Amino acid sequence: MALITGGASGIGASTASLFAKQGAKVVIADVQDELSQSLCRDIGSNQNRTVSYVHCDVASEADVQNAVDSAVKNH
Repeated sequence: MALITGGASGIGASTASLFAKQGAKVVIADVQDELSQSLCRDIGSNQNRTVSYVHCDVASEADVQNAVDSAVKNH
């Protein structure tokens, strides 16, 4: 399982895609809700890969804790 902060675009999105292709369950953590959800659909639609999204501002300790808790609970 991989929890990727900033996973909606750029290096984060590429990393999420690569990890999913390698069979990892991926949780994208980002503040860009629509872009993140679109990426989850794009990655997840390829060969039934498990990709999910959680809203997370890494400047907020509560958001980071929520992202970790969600990843552990769901995967």
